[in-house]
Order: sequence, then structure tokens, then C-alpha cells
Amino acid sequence: MKKQIATLLALSTAAACILTYQPTAVGAEEFSVLDNTDKLVQEALEDNTDELGDALYDSVTEGEVPLYEADASSTQSELEKAAIEKGMYKDTFSFANHLCTLQEEDFIERVVDPVKANMTDSEISSGYDQDVYDTAYKGGLCYGMSAISVLIHNGELTPSDLQEGAETLYDVTLTDDVDALISYYNSLQVYKAIEHAIIVAPSMLSKEEHTDMFLDCAARCKEKGTYFMAGISTEKGGTHAVVGMDELSGNWTFDGISYDTCIVTYDSNCVKKGTETPTFNENACIYINSKTKQFCIPSYDATSENGDILLYATDDDSLLTYKAPIRGTTEINTDVSETVKLKFHSGGKDQMQLSSTTKDGQTYDFWKLGKLNFGDFIFFGKGSSFHLEKDKRAEGFAFSINGEGYRLRIEQSGYQNPNDSNLHDVGTKCKMDFSGDSVTYTNTDTQKITVSYMMIYDEGNYNFAPVANNTIHIDVSPNQTITVSKQDTGFAITGDGEVYVQTSPISAQKDIDAFDGDDEEFLDWIGSYFINFVRSKDVLLQFNTEKECSELVYDFDGDGVFDDTPMLGDADGNGKPYEVSDIYWTMVHIANKAVTPHGARRYYRGYVPNIEADTDNNGKIDTNDLFDIVYECALRGAGLKK
Repeated sequence: MKKQIATLLALSTAAACILTYQPTAVGAEEFSVLDNTDKLVQEALEDNTDELGDALYDSVTEGEVPLYEADASSTQSELEKAAIEKGMYKDTFSFANHLCTLQEEDFIERVVDPVKANMTDSEISSGYDQDVYDTAYKGGLCYGMSAISVLIHNGELTPSDLQEGAETLYDVTLTDDVDALISYYNSLQVYKAIEHAIIVAPSMLSKEEHTDMFLDCAARCKEKGTYFMAGISTEKGGTHAVVGMDELSGNWTFDGISYDTCIVTYDSNCVKKGTETPTFNENACIYINSKTKQFCIPSYDATSENGDILLYATDDDSLLTYKAPIRGTTEINTDVSETVKLKFHSGGKDQMQLSSTTKDGQTYDFWKLGKLNFGDFIFFGKGSSFHLEKDKRAEGFAFSINGEGYRLRIEQSGYQNPNDSNLHDVGTKCKMDFSGDSVTYTNTDTQKITVSYMMIYDEGNYNFAPVANNTIHIDVSPNQTITVSKQDTGFAITGDGEVYVQTSPISAQKDIDAFDGDDEEFLDWIGSYFINFVRSKDVLLQFNTEKECSELVYDFDGDGVFDDTPMLGDADGNGKPYEVSDIYWTMVHIANKAVTPHGARRYYRGYVPNIEADTDNNGKIDTNDLFDIVYECALRGAGLKK
């Protein structure tokens, strides 16, 4: 129960919305893909009611795995001889691609739970733990089978690691233990580091550069004598992982087009005719014209002319051992430091302009960075800082951006004209500068609006553990600019004017899992860092991890140093106690607390922290405190007290 409660709290600002898939416009420097990985298919379908999307889901991640029969031949072709020489029927499985054979409960215990246990907070908050089930249980296991084949051939695994007594991978028989391992390796692709290495980074390449990636990787591996992982996306077969075994030069012609290079592949979908026995299929090899960059995979009717995609090719074995169940590693060699994945939860890119800047000072139109995106709501790119402008009124938006070590979710509401739902009158124009560590928001519209952030950090990327997941809501007035930035001990909220801030910081997932107490104790503990407040001066929201609470430290004198403690009677946080504005905010606080539903009172912190308005120090703000503040204000107004 505690995990469910924590999840609901963390997602409390998420807007429910259904997005309909719209085909991506294709220009000279941009191309579309139906599906990037099984994982991305599922992400799309969570928000997708489009018929094409449903059909894709059926073909890729549900039902029977489509197997391709090789034509029977009494003699081995030159390509098959090359494949056998490179380890076909030795470093490949003796059974074909298939759906996981484990019972669901067993799958969750042996695959989902351990994979999730190794996930970061930014991954869990993104729902990547759910992707494990969708990727490795509802769909085929081509990625896991291919990964193990590569690791066996390249010496990272031995056949006996999978099954005692096996001397070759082909000796391994399909048992529950073996299928659990295959499913586990199949799930590695859902980790953010792997996704960014094999999907996000390659997405910024042109079609020709994708082809060169395959040629270059194949050439390197031929020289080393190693296998490599490759991903393809075809209309006929969806997204599929295969093993690159060898590279050969020659002359092959399909549909009148000549190809001079063949990447010999092990494809777990290929079986002998009339059986489910795996076999080499030369029609499943990848044929490339190295000059024109055209390619063809006959078994899948896949060609560059048909819009099919050579997704990725990598000889970085660390991508296959990262957090793996056997001799797993904790780092990858591929650089993904500035790659990001942006996902819309509501709204879309047509509402706004977005640019990104990398550490070397290069600035890009973010929407044009990814040549390969998913529909109109998942975009890939790079950058360490971003600038957004929304200069037209439209519905609200919510998007998350996933980068190395962090996830940032930004949401802004929009208000419809009561007489015309197609018109949006107020509160939707804005400018933003943001990064993984800060967001600067300017309201360029005519009325106050609430903007919400979720700032989630992975271990090693923040210094205020265990508080890893921070939800912050801020009311921003017209022409007002407010910045929220990560500091050593919490978050600084800076900018001009008075703002109301609501925060819901919660602990990292591992601390939630480790909490030892009953439900009531857990409910009190999970909300211990929650705090709401009004501020008129720059303030540091500081997490006191010893007392397990949030504290405020101000910069009343504007010297850039947070060294001023809150003042009793200073309800609006402007450094001046017992003013009319302090009476107002104390009254608002008492009124709102009075009408707050009983079930919400545990977490509702009102408008004023106790330390500023609890004049009688009884642990709550009530009419007794209001009387004291009014009285003190009256004395000062009459000149009887300074």
C-alpha cells in the first residue's frame, strides 16, 4: 500500500489526457518510424487510440511472434557457410523467438521486481518499471536472445552461465530458468542509459548516417571477430533485434537494385520451413549499397525506399552487461551525457518554440534535432539547457524531459473561454529557461497562473538524500519571473514579487521500500517534508534530513546569501513582520484550513508555515495567532511599538 500511496502523491499533478497518434511530417532531413522499441510502442499506446497504433501493438508486442520460414535447400549457400564459420548453430539458440513461458506471478518475481530494484528514481517516476512487463512479457524476446548470443560469442558469458553442462549456446534447452534469464536480458533495454544509447542518440542521425553506422560497426566487428547488436524497424515486422555476425562484399540484386555489402545476421525469427527449428536465412541478412546508402532485408520486405529503418548498430558490449543478472556492470561506455527524451502528456510542440544548447555552446531548434521521433508526443534530442517560448494562447501543456541523472516534468494549465471552448483567454503565454537543475519561468500573459514542476534526481546527482522526488507548484503573476534552482541542501526560489509556493518533496524509492512501520506511520512519514508558504524575498527551501522536515532560510538583504531565519509575524516572507499583508495571509490560511476536507488535512500545509505565524507556539495557526498579529500590527500603526 505504501508504494501505491507514494506513487499517487508523486503523480498528483499529472493531467489525464488521451493523445491521438498523428503521422510525423517527413522532409528532406527528417524521417518517420512506426516504432522504435517495444518499450516505446507501449508508451505510445498508453495515450493512443489510433487504429494504426493498435495494429502495430498487436503485431509487435502481443499474440504470437511472427516467424519467417527459410526456403529449404540441399546445399549451403556461401552466406550460410560464412554464418556457420562465425558461430551459427554454436553461439545461437536452438529454439526460436517466442513469448515468455513463465507464469505471470513467476515473471514478476524473477524479472520485474529485480529489474525495478536496479532502477533509478527518474526511471521509476517515468513508469519504466511498467515497461518491463510490456516489453518482456507481452512481446517476443528477440532483444534478450540477441544480447545473450552476442555476449556468448564475445566471451562475456559462457553457455554454462545459462545452463549447467552446456558447452555451446545451441546446447541450451528452453526451461523456466533459461526463459527467466532471456526475459531479464530482454528487459535491459528499458533502462534509461540503454534507451538513450540505442534509440535517442541514433535518432539524430540522417537515414544515410544510420546506414553508415551499420557499415562502420560491421567493419569494426569483422576486424575484431566479434558479434554486434542491431535493431531494425519495418512495417512488416515492427521493431526487431538481430545479431550482426559478419560483413561480406559481393554483388546482390533485389527488385532491380544492386547491393555490394551483406551484413550476415542471426535472426531469432527465422525457422526451417514447416517447423519452429531455428535456421540461417540469407533473406534475413542486411544488404547495403555502400555508395547510395540504400538497404534491403528481403524477409521483411524492408527497404530504404519503403521508409523502413536501420535503427541502431552497436559493438559496445557494456550496453548488454549494464545491470545484467550475470556479472552485471554499472556503467556504459557510450556517451549519452547530453541526450534527452521529451514526452508530452498534454498539449504539443505546435504550441511553442523550443531550443536547446549543448555544453560546447551550440544552440539547436529542438524540434528539428531528432530525425526519428515517435508520433507527435515523444521527441529525441540533446542539450544541457533549454529555452521555451509560448506566444499564443492555447490549451495547457505538460511534458517531461529525461536526461542523464534527472527527470524534469513541467505543467501549465490553460483556461478556456466559457462561451467558446476553442478560445483560451488567459494564463497560457510564457517564457522558460530550464535545465536539469533549474527552471526560470516568466508569465507573459495577463492573469496569474499556476505552474508545476516535478524535479526528480538519481543517486549521485543531489546532496539532500533521501529527498529525491520534488513536486513544486507556484502561482506566478503577469510579467513576473520566478526561478527554482537546485542547491546543496534543497531548492532556491528566487525572483521578483510575492508568490505562493506549494511543495511535496518525498524520499527516494529505496527509502520508501525500506520504511518499516504501519500505514498510519507511513502516511505521516511520507509527508514530513511537505510545506506551503508565501514568499516575497528570495528563499531557500532546505531539507533537514536529521529532523526529517523542510525549513526556510531567507535572503532578506539581497546579498545572494541565504542566512536569514524566518521572523515571527512575517507571514508573507518579506523580512518585515506584523504588516497588513501578514494579517491577510494568516486569515487566508485559517479560512482555507477550516474548509479543507478531513482526508486532505494530513498533507495540506495551508499558506503560512507555523514558524512565521504561530505566535503562541502551540503548533498550529489559529485565531489566537491572528489576534496577536492584528494586535501587534495595530500597536505599530499607532506608533506605540517599533
